[in-house]
Amino acid sequence: MPEASDPLLKLLRETAIAALEERRGLVVYSRVEAQEMDQWARKIERDALEKIRAALPAHVGSTEVAGTRARLERMDEQLAALAAKTDLAERSLQLERDDIIWHAFEEIVWVLGIE
Repeated sequence: MPEASDPLLKLLRETAIAALEERRGLVVYSRVEAQEMDQWARKIERDALEKIRAALPAHVGSTEVAGTRARLERMDEQLAALAAKTDLAERSLQLERDDIIWHAFEEIVWVLGIE
């Protein structure tokens, strides 16, 4: 496991933690419908995943970075397969996209060792 002082790993963890905190902060919007709150949470997760993706170097050094890259690649594959489906309604596609993104975010948080 790389040292805690690894600047890349520190950046990835800080990005994920900031998104987790922002997502948790959504509960203050008690007047917002659950569906809208869920959409906000997925946006926070998508934005964090894109920041994490942008921070990843071409060379993968640590186990955490390699796992993060692999999970993002799997998410991309799942989203591409979903986009190829023509037999689902737009709302169903959106729900499935949201689920894929949510799972990817949660797994990356786990890979990065955030509890």
